[in-house]
Amino acid sequence: MATMSYKCPNCDGPLKFNPDKQTFTCEYCLGEFRPEQVQQMNEQKEQRETYDEREVKRAEQEKAQAQAQGAEESDEYPVSYSCPSCGAEIVTTSTTAATTCFYCYNPVVLGGRLSNEFKPDRVVPFELSKEKAVERFLTMCGKKWFLPKGFTGKQQVDKLNGVYFPYWYADEQKSAHLTATGKKIRTWTSGNKEYTETRIFHVVRGGDVTINNVFERALKSESRDMLQSVHPYDLSKAKPFAMSYLSGFQAEKRDLEKADVEPIIEQKMHDYAEQALKNTMEGYDIIETEGFNERTDLSAYTYNLMPVWMMTYNFNGELIPFAINGQTGKAYGNLPVAVGKLAGVSAAIAVLIFVLGVLGGMLFI
Repeated sequence: MATMSYKCPNCDGPLKFNPDKQTFTCEYCLGEFRPEQVQQMNEQKEQRETYDEREVKRAEQEKAQAQAQGAEESDEYPVSYSCPSCGAEIVTTSTTAATTCFYCYNPVVLGGRLSNEFKPDRVVPFELSKEKAVERFLTMCGKKWFLPKGFTGKQQVDKLNGVYFPYWYADEQKSAHLTATGKKIRTWTSGNKEYTETRIFHVVRGGDVTINNVFERALKSESRDMLQSVHPYDLSKAKPFAMSYLSGFQAEKRDLEKADVEPIIEQKMHDYAEQALKNTMEGYDIIETEGFNERTDLSAYTYNLMPVWMMTYNFNGELIPFAINGQTGKAYGNLPVAVGKLAGVSAAIAVLIFVLGVLGGMLFI
């Protein structure tokens, strides 16, 4: 497995993607480069290093050893690589595709993780910088009184990392036909009696239905709700995938294939198509589906990487994830509650109510 770092052509410093400027920048000479420039500079290097036989053999040996020790039950076995900048050993999980060397702090892209059949079709670059993501996080926490001490401190905020997560997206065009019973209900009162009139109609709808951008995560993770809830993304800003976009961020490769998520996506497509035809049945108080038939005429699946600012917080032995959409700033997470603070405030309120009750009673003595 090849390791790559993207270097500044001026001073050989590490290049990182800048979400604010949508360019690659060098923090040493302050040089700025457009994405297409970086891609051209590193095209030959990527092709050459992707097939580093020594690293491939090394990764395969470590995978076989991990599986022999019982790691076959999980895809998260450890794999090590050599940093191309300082030579230090980098240990990652099997799904990590981009990371940072903990010794020289240079961004490292594990090229083979996202090559060949694992190469994504598109990537949505980060638009929200870390500074702005931290601002969103602190704003959300600012109105919460019962957060644990240190939850918004510098040490915790520094754990916010930019990660590209993998998703499957699907577009489909269907021919659909829906039959339903539509009911119009009218109620009125005459004298001391109430009357109800129900008119029943047989309703038919049919036609072509186009459904776009139905997604499902491509990573086996317990944080499914988090990975789904940071959506939506504006896919009109998606770019053809290039390794260089990962520089300076972490990235995960998929470990769920199209066949794994297809039943979930197809059920969503079915529900969307039925609801699209139902939405044309206006003027009825109740609509009851009698039959729904569909045929998929066109279908296209793409593998995409989406930007997320993410951190976890260890609260009473439980890891609580918190995520911010790296494009739109949409936040997801359940903020922890410090029980001690809550109990203290509750006790103070109880004492205040008791004192006011006593004083109020004394006024009537």
